[in-house]
Amino acid sequence: MKITPIKIALCYLSLSLAAIAAEPRPVPGAEQVVIYRKAGQYSAFPILYSLPDGNLYVRFGAQVTSSHLEPRRESMMFLSKDGGRTWQRTDHEAPNPAWTTGLSKPGRMVDPNVHAWRYVEADRREEFEKQGIEVRDSPDGRVTYAYGAFVRISEDNGATWRQQEIPLPPQGLVMSFLGPATDLRLDENTLLYSLYGRPTANLRFYETWLLRSEDDGASWDFLTVAADPEKKRSFGETSIEQAANGDIVAMMRTEPALGTKMWTARSTDHGKTWSKATETTLHGHPPHLLTLRDGTMLCTYGFRDNPIGIRAALSRDNGRTWLEEDIVSLRADGSGRPGDNGYPLSTELPDGSLVSVYYITRDGITGVEATRWENPWK
Repeated sequence: MKITPIKIALCYLSLSLAAIAAEPRPVPGAEQVVIYRKAGQYSAFPILYSLPDGNLYVRFGAQVTSSHLEPRRESMMFLSKDGGRTWQRTDHEAPNPAWTTGLSKPGRMVDPNVHAWRYVEADRREEFEKQGIEVRDSPDGRVTYAYGAFVRISEDNGATWRQQEIPLPPQGLVMSFLGPATDLRLDENTLLYSLYGRPTANLRFYETWLLRSEDDGASWDFLTVAADPEKKRSFGETSIEQAANGDIVAMMRTEPALGTKMWTARSTDHGKTWSKATETTLHGHPPHLLTLRDGTMLCTYGFRDNPIGIRAALSRDNGRTWLEEDIVSLRADGSGRPGDNGYPLSTELPDGSLVSVYYITRDGITGVEATRWENPWK
């Protein structure tokens, strides 16, 4: 059958109409707040967490181009003292309280991470390619590669850090995304960190992996959460969370993105082994999982078809199912490139209300914004 431009257009129209027909109800009374947006800057990928004093902290980069490989960026940090209603810029880099070991080791914090994109002069491309590492062009004329993992450890509440490499099996590319979505401390000894990548350079699709420590970051095991042996489906940016029943739930971005939904896997032994990944009802990416105080599990995620925006869903059975009637829209006023929006992180405030922070493009400006909202499922 010959595929014509008209048939392609009709296909996209059909997908768009399906998305419109399935548009979820908006969250009543949602309050939209601008944290930072500036013409000529591309501000994206915010990290959000609550500090011990109850304040909210956000960190992100403001770039000179929209390339996700862009090294030329300004670090931005903002603080909210009123539950996300207003934000003030700060120069204080606050560590994530979730890195804290606990009462047995006061002052100790453990932060696992990946090196992500590292930049070298273009004449070093062959050096890394000979090692089987994927190399890409950087917007500033250099080349960049993503390889390796490390752990930072502090014994003084984050005032000073020592860093050491985490040994990994040979891989072509190693990445992660937003720390609060990927980091999970189960107890004073057990830490989990989700990452993803390509076992061989320049493969089309990703696999999702896990770093797991049972000795508070001194040593790490490298495990596979999800991989398609036929290399027909990608499992990428993955949020992990402990459900109210103790299970660990992993929600994964999948590719190809058009028409696909996020997949989930679960572990009943604190991340040692994982179930086979299964498809959910949630179309969008990437996810952030959060177990609420009432025991339900929240998933916030970017929606990149029209209407572009941020969505949320609820699971009432520890992340096993996500009913379509429990999907809501936090906002649907995004514009610009359909594939460039989202990465929300959410936190539950002491009064049970919620704050979600993400990036979104409106009127040609990509900035970091927040939604303050009440739990619509109560």
